[in-house]
Amino acid sequence: MFRRTYPALDVTPGELRGVALHRKGKGVSLDDGRVFSLMQGELSLSLREPNIPEPRRFVEAIRKVLDPIAAGEKRIALSLPDSVGRVLLAETETAFKSKKEGVEILKWQLKNSLPGGPKDVQLDYQILKKSDTGRCTLAVALIANPVLHQYEELLSEAGYHAAVIDFHSLHVYNYYRPRLDLGEDFILIGVAGSALSIQFFQGRVLAFHRAREVQTSPVQVFQELSRSVVGCHENFPGFRRATLFLHSDWPDRQPLTDAVRSALEREEVAPLEPHLERLTPASLHVKSGSLPSLVAAVGAAERLL
Repeated sequence: MFRRTYPALDVTPGELRGVALHRKGKGVSLDDGRVFSLMQGELSLSLREPNIPEPRRFVEAIRKVLDPIAAGEKRIALSLPDSVGRVLLAETETAFKSKKEGVEILKWQLKNSLPGGPKDVQLDYQILKKSDTGRCTLAVALIANPVLHQYEELLSEAGYHAAVIDFHSLHVYNYYRPRLDLGEDFILIGVAGSALSIQFFQGRVLAFHRAREVQTSPVQVFQELSRSVVGCHENFPGFRRATLFLHSDWPDRQPLTDAVRSALEREEVAPLEPHLERLTPASLHVKSGSLPSLVAAVGAAERLL
């Protein structure tokens, strides 16, 4: 019986990470995964300028990751580094009449935060919460067209089409959300290579999001976290009491866990174990210690289901 494949590509500063999923009952089966290391300078992260200085080499890398696992499927989910765009939270007094109206109003409302002129930015949003008075809280994703279009064009040149595009940290959350009871109020810290993200959920609704590139050092993570959460303690009364979770693909996580605990002044940090081996019927083409690096790719692929 034919089974459709659901592939995804997670682009990170140092690697391309690909997975292929199939449906299995009410869940999924992780049938294959690949990790391809990028050379230094092969990906130049920027908010406004195209990220890939050598397109031909990048196209070859995409094919090396996806061709062996995609089973001929051309429709993929794409996960991009958080630092090439922005995730912002916004509020509106009333709901929009249409998606198009919402995009135009939010571009005007967030004009000082756009990575370019309104016509040069791709914007999408999701309504997170609506009050009895009609006031809406929204999560807004922004990316400059020159950045987005280069990724789309190079994927197309490699023979693929991105049906779903979002940022790495959101796909990490998408992986854990249906698998763990994270609680009502929680903080999700993600450290993937040099990418650091902080997400605070209040009543299971995203209330704070920040992403930064840092050196792969616990000291640097401590310093960036300390700066990033300064205002959270004042703006969110439940921040200090929220359960603190940590996702990381670092091989040695204990120094990182200690840094996170110190930066947020906590006694307890709950390290997240993705247990990807439970999803796969066979060994993957990645080292066993590298399995946590595939979490965002799996979270992205599941959005195609």
